[in-house]
Amino acid sequence: MKLTQLIAQYVAFRKSLGQDFESDRRRLAIFSRFVGESAEIDSVKPPQVAAFLTGREPITGYWHLKYRTLRGFFSYAITRGYLSTSPLPATVPKPPARFVPHIYSREQLRRLLDGTASYQKHKTRIVMEPHTFRAMLLLLYGAGLRVSEALSVSAGLKGSHFRR
Repeated sequence: MKLTQLIAQYVAFRKSLGQDFESDRRRLAIFSRFVGESAEIDSVKPPQVAAFLTGREPITGYWHLKYRTLRGFFSYAITRGYLSTSPLPATVPKPPARFVPHIYSREQLRRLLDGTASYQKHKTRIVMEPHTFRAMLLLLYGAGLRVSEALSVSAGLKGSHFRR
């Protein structure tokens, strides 16, 4: 059986159980393209699976998401008689350490904010006025936002028109 056909069958099965299986469906579609759209399920070999899982980056949480998705799919294939053994790696690396946020002390925050006055916008590739840089730091700290979230807020404000 073709890999793409079995993936479609597996996705339909999981959705019939009432699961929102969209993220896993997308990961399986990416895996299918990686292995080859015309590949047979029994031609999928462990080196291909390992290469898909690892990609070009170090082990991340995404590696473990892909692994869980493939583990479910290959278990399905084995129980239905399409495979005799799983091509997944026998050993699973430890997940990466969770990110631990740094909470600035009042003194550290004061020094950061004082430093914005001497920020020189022409020495970096980021073009931002010193007062804008200070406002962004206060927004990040005060609201507990990620940098991408603060930049999204900033981009939204650029498109709006303020009246005085």
